[in-house]
Amino acid sequence: MIEIKDLHKQFANKQVFHQYNNQFPHHKTCVMGENGLGKTTLFTLIAGLDPHFSGEILLSGQPVNSLQKYVALASDKVAFPEFLTAQQILSMTSHAWQCELPLSFAQGLGFTPFLDTRVSDLSSGNNKKLQLLNAIMRNTEYLILDEPSAALDKHGIEVICQWLNEFQGHVLISSHEPEPFLQIGFVEQPLFA
Repeated sequence: MIEIKDLHKQFANKQVFHQYNNQFPHHKTCVMGENGLGKTTLFTLIAGLDPHFSGEILLSGQPVNSLQKYVALASDKVAFPEFLTAQQILSMTSHAWQCELPLSFAQGLGFTPFLDTRVSDLSSGNNKKLQLLNAIMRNTEYLILDEPSAALDKHGIEVICQWLNEFQGHVLISSHEPEPFLQIGFVEQPLFA
């Protein structure tokens, strides 16, 4: 379970969260909300990519010092160096987190022909596949996917849904097209109740 307590987050003069409390008790949750409400901001906070907030983020009821050890995030907010190839990005992740590239998943997505492509030359769909591979390969207990079906074709969505259906950890996603995820057991939950 992921629990948020008294979260406060502000960008310059824009307050995103103020005394925000929420629990995500289901193993597979689709966080719902309009654009601009703070889903992506919340996801980056839970993943430990932005330490500039007050409040608590609990995993399984416990505070965690290094969220990045337990939570992986696939999001457009995770910027990859554009001059590197997809293979170089995934190799760096493999080395840093002592994990292996899930080649069968990459093949299923049809991404292997693009491993030697520079990030700057990837289509939006292949960039999304790189984000997904980069997060999934870390094999963390908590996985956050920000709009995982965006820019993917029908086959890509089927592959990610099949993988998520078998994944045993906790998954938070956001999606403006949640139907494929709801069919595999995701529960819709509003960002703000």
